[in-house]
Amino acid sequence: MSIEAKLLDLAQLAAEDAGKRLLKLFCGNKLSVRRKYDYPGSIVTNADWEAEKLILARIRKSRIKCTVNSEEAGRLNFGSSRLLWAIDPLDGTLNYSKRIPYFAVSIGVLKERKTILGAIYNPILDEMFTAVRGRGARLNGKRIHVSDARSLRNSSLIFDWWTTEPSIPDPLLLAKQIYAYTRTLRSPGSVALNLCSVAAGRFDGLITVYRKAPVFETAAGCLIAEEAGARVTNSTEESWEGFSRSVIAGGERIHRQLMTLIRQRAS
Repeated sequence: MSIEAKLLDLAQLAAEDAGKRLLKLFCGNKLSVRRKYDYPGSIVTNADWEAEKLILARIRKSRIKCTVNSEEAGRLNFGSSRLLWAIDPLDGTLNYSKRIPYFAVSIGVLKERKTILGAIYNPILDEMFTAVRGRGARLNGKRIHVSDARSLRNSSLIFDWWTTEPSIPDPLLLAKQIYAYTRTLRSPGSVALNLCSVAAGRFDGLITVYRKAPVFETAAGCLIAEEAGARVTNSTEESWEGFSRSVIAGGERIHRQLMTLIRQRAS
């Protein structure tokens, strides 16, 4: 078994452990919520922490020398900086806290700063999205591909934002302009699942506005979308793996048209 296969197995097992715990807490009455201060309205729950502990336990038990970058625990050194685990134990915390069943566990693995694999688990639907660089993307083991939408007109898009950034100084104005072209524009509330939805052709494209894209939140999803045939870049059409600025994803034509609108707004 290759090292990528071993790492992917570990990522899937860790995501399933965390997802099962999240589902149990989601359906129960032992959820506590408190504020975070990384951006306005940010929150964390005991479920975030419990899911993260299960993932970290799997990684420690494997004895793989690595570094971890996880949303709640931060950066942890397990003996090597060549291999990085990018972990969001509960992506869609606000949805989760409101009992909205749209959230996921996201785990990506980077080797020398290149994302080599990702696993995103949706415990509500028991859906495991995976990708290994150069080998395509899968949903529960079956290959998936982006939609073949050719035009923004009548397409279904996702638009999420928490802040502004130089290429998108007015997200609401950009959203209004996109509305003039597209059939629907939605903000479901989980970046990881949004990228998987584009990968599976459920949505035709997305814009997620960041000043600096968090590696733990976007690494796995961007790779899965890219391996499913999406064009994925930041808002200056540079590689998403710089984790700078926003994330733009979609089939080649949809991505091109979204970038045209972004450039018009930034000029």
